[in-house]
Amino acid sequence: MKKLILIIICLFSFTSAFSQGSSNTLDVVSWNMEWFGSSSNGPADDNLQETNAGKILKWLDADLYGLVEIVDTMRLRRVVDFLGSGEFGFYISPFCSLATSPSSGNWLPGQKLAFIYRKSVFSNVSARGLLTSSSTAYTNWASGRFPYMLTATATINNISKEINFIVIHGKAGSTQSDYTRRLAGAQELKDSFDLRFSNSNIILVGDYNDALNTSIYTNASVSSYNPIIMDSTDADHYSSITLPLGVAGQSSMIDYPNVIDNHIISNELEPYYVPGSVQIKTDVISLIPDYVTAHNTSDHYPVFSKYNLSALTTAIPEFERENSFIKVLSNPFKETVTLISQKSLTDVVIRLTDVNGKIVAVNKQRNMFSDEPLLLSVPQLNPGVYFLTVESKQVRKTIRLIHFF
Repeated sequence: MKKLILIIICLFSFTSAFSQGSSNTLDVVSWNMEWFGSSSNGPADDNLQETNAGKILKWLDADLYGLVEIVDTMRLRRVVDFLGSGEFGFYISPFCSLATSPSSGNWLPGQKLAFIYRKSVFSNVSARGLLTSSSTAYTNWASGRFPYMLTATATINNISKEINFIVIHGKAGSTQSDYTRRLAGAQELKDSFDLRFSNSNIILVGDYNDALNTSIYTNASVSSYNPIIMDSTDADHYSSITLPLGVAGQSSMIDYPNVIDNHIISNELEPYYVPGSVQIKTDVISLIPDYVTAHNTSDHYPVFSKYNLSALTTAIPEFERENSFIKVLSNPFKETVTLISQKSLTDVVIRLTDVNGKIVAVNKQRNMFSDEPLLLSVPQLNPGVYFLTVESKQVRKTIRLIHFF
């Protein structure tokens, strides 16, 4: 996985069909629980926060929860007991900001990361911190709030996949220094993935403390996670499945204008992602009606995504690898796409489709000559990922494109 890509899934397919967990899919939730159980920060009533959190997690009925801002570990244990300790297990990071182990005086009152996982779905479960020996990562990940990884074998309907779930809690703040630290942290995490997890199934979730389609640092034109989002010209990549939620103007926080709680998946998991399933669960208010008005549980909403391990539900077409003799010279693109073929083709049909398979443009060429660039105009489009299919008597190839304004 040497290079990375953002992927935009349908902006308008957020229906109740994907609301809660299913026994036929692997269901993943991330949630910032806002100083969960802290006596001095977050919601005022810790007992009510604990009760509401248990109700929400049980209602979501997911298989894995990646959580941040866990302070009171005993309260989290009671939430797991409420879900069913026979069915669910959990891990809590042995580190947090300013604490490299539980023996530190800063660990108990600190914001820790955690996983809750369904035992009937996961086996061979282990958890560990990432980048923990790096002094630069210590600084860039909020003084020791390192990425936390759970590795396990997930089994749904007798189909098993080993998956690495990483939960992150990025450096907070909207200053240039905050942005720079997040950017450096994202770059080091990407480098680690490239080196150690190049062919692995990865789901990266959590509170990124920045949007993917923009940045909360107003002087930046791109996200501080740009190293993970934008290296997009290769078949090896990641897919930013929550990015379209930000493009659509949604928010993952109460009274905050951006989606900073995000899910990104590796290309190995793309065939298993259920298109359009990612959601910001603002409908928690159906369970806790005063969730927003009383601010009694969290100032973040849970984020939910689904995966079908049989790979029967994907709407993402397969595409050939970079060594194909057809190349796109303008990717990302704006108003035109330039193609070049290293072989001459006849009776060529070129189709541009969106991620749902809808054809948005068609171009027909009697001949496409070797090494002669072909310039194609495209209609006005929303920003996102599109698929360009070149079909002739000699070849059929689908190429992944990114469109920006």
